[in-house]
Amino acid sequence: MLRIFRFNKNPRVTVIGCALLGQVAVLCILLWLMGLESQSPSFRISNSDRTGSTQGTVLESGPIVSTAGDGWRLVDQFSAHHALILKIETENLWAAKSITQRLIEPIVSSYNEVLVYFYSTGERPSLPARRVQWTKISGYVEMDLRE
Repeated sequence: MLRIFRFNKNPRVTVIGCALLGQVAVLCILLWLMGLESQSPSFRISNSDRTGSTQGTVLESGPIVSTAGDGWRLVDQFSAHHALILKIETENLWAAKSITQRLIEPIVSSYNEVLVYFYSTGERPSLPARRVQWTKISGYVEMDLRE
């Protein structure tokens, strides 16, 4: 008779196998719990109305962010994993850093990183002209993306 499976009758091998299986199970549970803990609420909003209000909320649980100001308007925003990404249309690309400071100051404590991309008015969906990055460590860093 041909035996396909041969089981070892050594109990030491069985104990070692069970111990390894238990360690793998504990590792999987820990990774799953770490993934749950690191998640932040996600939201997405798109503002296509040019005559919209000056203040808007991003769903019920999201922070309050200005949607328009003097010469600029919020086009899109997205948040995940303690990071916020904003897309702004503006006539004044030179004022990107000051717009960012006014825009995110009320909500900055909720995020580890904020990226604000600036587009010239009427040029979207082209590539952004400027980006301002804010982090808790580096503060505000402005970059010209067209160079």
